Amino acid sequence: MVHTDKIVKDLELLHEGVFDLKELLNIIKEFFKRHDYDLTEKSYNSTTKDGLKTTVLKWDFDRKVDDYNQCFAKLSIELNNYKEGFVDAKKVIDGRLKFVINAEIQRDYDQKWKTNPLRKIARAVYDRYVIEEKQDRVSKELKSIIDNLKKEIKQYLGI
Repeated sequence: MVHTDKIVKDLELLHEGVFDLKELLNIIKEFFKRHDYDLTEKSYNSTTKDGLKTTVLKWDFDRKVDDYNQCFAKLSIELNNYKEGFVDAKKVIDGRLKFVINAEIQRDYDQKWKTNPLRKIARAVYDRYVIEEKQDRVSKELKSIIDNLKKEIKQYLGI
């Protein structure tokens, strides 16, 4: 079984006001692209009620650090009760925005060490005594990436 370490759990960012959603989403995509993460859009749901829209996007970003560790950043982007309009010929959103960010590291993501009991024991020893320093470095790096993402989003939104 793949071992998962939760690095960031349910980090929330909230914003209410006018913003360019397309530009914000491009900022997020470019941020992860700079850090060599791949994007998978998990879901996109949009509904309209009484002239107001609600949209929920779920994105997963992943990167294989090495043949043992894979990092994930999972974003849920919720837009609630918003209207679309135009400002300076740009399409903008006026409403509530909520980000929920989770980050985790999966160890032995290909399950190469699970094939037989001897390898399971070797993996336990490896995890406990050999790779601990490397795991700390990978964890700190992922935490730093999420902190920098948070700063970029806050800077763009002015919060």
